[in-house]
Amino acid sequence: MNDAENAIWAQVWEQLQVLFGILVTDLGSRLSPLNLMSMVGLCLILWIVWRPSAGFLAWLFPARVYRNPSFWLDVRLFLFNWTIGLFITLNYVVVATATAWAIGQALGAGEPMPDDRSPMLSALIVFLAADLTMYWYHRLHHDRTSLWAIHALHHSAEEMSPVTAFRHHPIYSVLGGLVFSVCVGAVQGLAVVLVLGSVDTATLAGTNLFSVILNLGTANLRHSHIRLCYPDWLEHVLISPAQHQVHHSVDPRHYNRNYGEVLAVWDWLFGTLYITQPGEEIRFGLGDASGQPITQRHPTFRTAMTEPVRRAWSVLRGRG
Repeated sequence: MNDAENAIWAQVWEQLQVLFGILVTDLGSRLSPLNLMSMVGLCLILWIVWRPSAGFLAWLFPARVYRNPSFWLDVRLFLFNWTIGLFITLNYVVVATATAWAIGQALGAGEPMPDDRSPMLSALIVFLAADLTMYWYHRLHHDRTSLWAIHALHHSAEEMSPVTAFRHHPIYSVLGGLVFSVCVGAVQGLAVVLVLGSVDTATLAGTNLFSVILNLGTANLRHSHIRLCYPDWLEHVLISPAQHQVHHSVDPRHYNRNYGEVLAVWDWLFGTLYITQPGEEIRFGLGDASGQPITQRHPTFRTAMTEPVRRAWSVLRGRG
């Protein structure tokens, strides 16, 4: 290996140490201690303001949600996908960094001087690229029948809890990690490497910082029974918990809306934005074209693993 290649793989190792540390110690950013504590604090404020009839703990952890078989399937899928996440982290760092380096080399990019770098601007570029990638990756899973067969597992949750965010088939997670890595790596190569310098641990920390700030206290509410709406103008910018809950609704007027992960700007730009209305009733799960709930397809961990694959294979063979 030459010096440039050695530097790239040293950077890969450095990033792996950071991301593996985050994954192992925090169980992912949504369930990190900081996010959980901020969510509970926000919910306490909402409980005081809204004054529901139930006590705080009974309101925050309703029995209908946490005793439901759907919740316990979410827990099993979370534990399984957390182990898959170790592979996705490796894939993200290696593929994204290698893609960025290859594009930079192909375009004859030189390495900018350290003083010319702006880690926070680099982080903002990577964050926007990642969020836009997630918008289109998510949207394609609703637009393509074979991909929907896999993604439907996530939407089959009939009760929502923060763990529902991890209710995904491993195919969705692994394929998403690959797509995410290539797209973000391409942006790094074209924008970050060419203009601002290579991505380092400061950039990774900055990217994480943007997500933490924009999601603090609310990320886990998106998959929950607590309907928190933002003002209309803010729901054009950020996805509110209520907006993502609408995305899980069986009501046909809510279908194919609010694909955004953090930013609602992409939905606004591409015509899929839905602004929530006070007092809207939302029922979670899978529904048919008329809005009638579909019988649960994934009652067990085994069916959650096998049914999406069988259905996707049937679609690809022209039988579904």
